[in-house]
Amino acid sequence: MSTIFFDDSLAALAKIIVEQLGEDALRRGVVLRDASGFLTFVSPDPAPSEGARAEIAASVSRSLGAYARTDRPVAFADDPGATRLLNDAGPLFIKAGEYQCRVIDRRIVGSAWLGEPRDRAAGAPRVVFASLKGGVGRSTALAITASDLANRGCNVLAVDLDLEAPGIGEFLLTEERMPRFGVVDYLVENGIGGISDNRLHDFVGTSALTHGEGGRVDVMPALGSVSAANPANVMAKISRAMIDDISMQGDRVPVSDQISAMIARVSGLSQYDVVLIDSRAGLAELAASAVLGLGALVLLFGTAQRQTISGYRTLFAALNLLATRDLAAGRSADWRLLIKPVYAKASLDPEVSDRHRADLYDVFAEGLYDSFDGPYAPANSISFLPDDPDAPHAPLVLPFSSHFIDFDPLVHHDHLAKPFYEQTFRPFLDQLDRLISEYLKNPEQPSR
Repeated sequence: MSTIFFDDSLAALAKIIVEQLGEDALRRGVVLRDASGFLTFVSPDPAPSEGARAEIAASVSRSLGAYARTDRPVAFADDPGATRLLNDAGPLFIKAGEYQCRVIDRRIVGSAWLGEPRDRAAGAPRVVFASLKGGVGRSTALAITASDLANRGCNVLAVDLDLEAPGIGEFLLTEERMPRFGVVDYLVENGIGGISDNRLHDFVGTSALTHGEGGRVDVMPALGSVSAANPANVMAKISRAMIDDISMQGDRVPVSDQISAMIARVSGLSQYDVVLIDSRAGLAELAASAVLGLGALVLLFGTAQRQTISGYRTLFAALNLLATRDLAAGRSADWRLLIKPVYAKASLDPEVSDRHRADLYDVFAEGLYDSFDGPYAPANSISFLPDDPDAPHAPLVLPFSSHFIDFDPLVHHDHLAKPFYEQTFRPFLDQLDRLISEYLKNPEQPSR
């Protein structure tokens, strides 16, 4: 028997269950994959005789090798706890070889990526600036967007969720304007003693971009002045900011819910026209909280490199499982329409640009769009033509400019002035204005 690895384990389990119990049992049953990766199949039918049960369990164990649960590789409908698992509302529908399994995936790390994605949030439109890698100009674009909106009279709240590599506070706030506390402090203190409404202003600083007839730019940095004065405490606080809370009723409150509630509270301090959120790069828990949990337009910054497309393929495959789960439960999966790529540091070579656009369509079609086509496609299916300029896969473009290599607006005050960014950023800023209006302020889906 060949060695079973993680990527083989579900297919091996599905095959042996079909052989032992039949394909209908696999379809109606559920697989429990625990935090270590061990598998148990929960049959929807009552247990057979003890002898038959032992024979089935032995067959599953032989097929799965190390991935079989040693205590109970197979459970049946009349076993303790089986009904709760069979009726679980959150299984993923995962392709396992030639079959499809319902899988309850227990995770310690990465559980935020299993949460139910939120559709458009109420209140001020939210825009998340996200990326799978650093160094693609994500935070620079957020700072310039905030400056440009303020210059046009908009009130902006900028929130830094990149807790391990913060930057927005340092881009937009001078030392004397830095608030006492930041996002890290909020998550820690709210989980211990709570934060009263009259203390919320201690977590927000007002940028010097607020002046004259322009709008207001408020910033909730990752870390405040108290952390700057006590740097030895920062790592200890970050570790505690990323754990779930327990409510007064004893319920678990995931970090994503804490962050969503925090932004709702802080954005209620003033009449903001838009909330800009800098996400953690990569596939970390905090990135999931921003991408899935805020009901925001999500801008995915990436360069025209294979690593970008490979990363999108991984991310979109995970999101596709959530969309399938939503549709199977009768819920909308239109949150997919809020994901928009940004072609960052775009090449002037048309061949490179055309290839990247084609790659973006392929990865969106494979991972985020529905596979229905033709006259019998459901009316609410999500599908777009490759050359549709208004489709989610059609990127916003930020051309490469050497002027932004040393972007540091607190040292070079002109870096947030319109003459500095206008030529490079104006098409991006104009397209973003349109997206905010169409995707977030209008509850109707864009035309397909």
